Amino acid sequence: MEIEKNTLSNEEKPLVTIWIAARNEEGNIIECLASIDATDFPKNQLQVLIGDDQSTDQTARLVTEYIQDKPYFELISIQKTINNQRGKANVLANLYEYSKGKYFLITDADVKVNPNWIAGMIEGFENNPKLGHQVGVTAVRGKSLWHQFQSIDWLHALTLLRTAALINLPLTGLGNNSGMTREAYESTGGYAKIPFSITEDFALFHEVVRQGFSFKNSINQQVFAETLPMTSLKEFLHQRKRWMVGALQCPWWIVLLLYCQALFLPILVAVACLHSLKIALGIWAIKWLGQTLTVLPTIVKLKQFHLIRHLLSYELYANWWQITMVIFYAIPIKIDWKGRIYS
Repeated sequence: MEIEKNTLSNEEKPLVTIWIAARNEEGNIIECLASIDATDFPKNQLQVLIGDDQSTDQTARLVTEYIQDKPYFELISIQKTINNQRGKANVLANLYEYSKGKYFLITDADVKVNPNWIAGMIEGFENNPKLGHQVGVTAVRGKSLWHQFQSIDWLHALTLLRTAALINLPLTGLGNNSGMTREAYESTGGYAKIPFSITEDFALFHEVVRQGFSFKNSINQQVFAETLPMTSLKEFLHQRKRWMVGALQCPWWIVLLLYCQALFLPILVAVACLHSLKIALGIWAIKWLGQTLTVLPTIVKLKQFHLIRHLLSYELYANWWQITMVIFYAIPIKIDWKGRIYS
């Protein structure tokens, strides 16, 4: 049964708090804040908290200058460690203590949101009191072929996550484009109670679900945002290693599917050697077709038409990075993220 939607006037709209963790983001943070400032949500119902996580560049100065005439923005210097948290999880634990909103939205300092983002992210909460966690959809903005491959990565993964959410299978949240109700966050004890995880979004999402709240993944223009690509191989590999930490906490059969996908090329070679090259190529064609039919509707819906021409060559890239991710995860190298080392 469809839940009737409520249309609220500006005076009736709830107070929304946005959390942004920033560490050495001088090249990105102002574009992020400007996109939030350009949203159509009433500013008297908005609180934007930027947590400066001990930046060593000009992040704090740039933010201070930008927000001086914008009273609903607030820069908070993160000095306190809460519950042995580190990095972004500790920033969010601190920002909660300043939060006044009924809903908390989370984005990153390198993300650019669209004008309808806030309204789109809270719409489900307003129409469904049982909804505790909302995930939007994010693409990568960049001109190079590698950047556009990364964008297809994100859209393909988020399409699969939405499919899982539609059958009520909780896999993970998304830390740069997500939201929750205050009630849901506080029911978990927040990051002041949740044990530290480098995949802080995964940990919080599952605690919210464990408390009995429902969850939703949306793919539409309202909740669409764009993030910056990984620009170096080192950044890329360490990002994917972080993702693996969360992925390996999923149900065993999901982990098995992920490993089969990552080892697809070796499996294909084995099929070609033990059976025939024709069968192997047929399996590859079916896999590519399924992958393309999965992500193409999302690309079209979000008007990311420039990605369509790369869907064939993306298959080669996907096979490369998936097996590389598994190999790099197995190598005993600690994760380097935002200039901090994590075990």
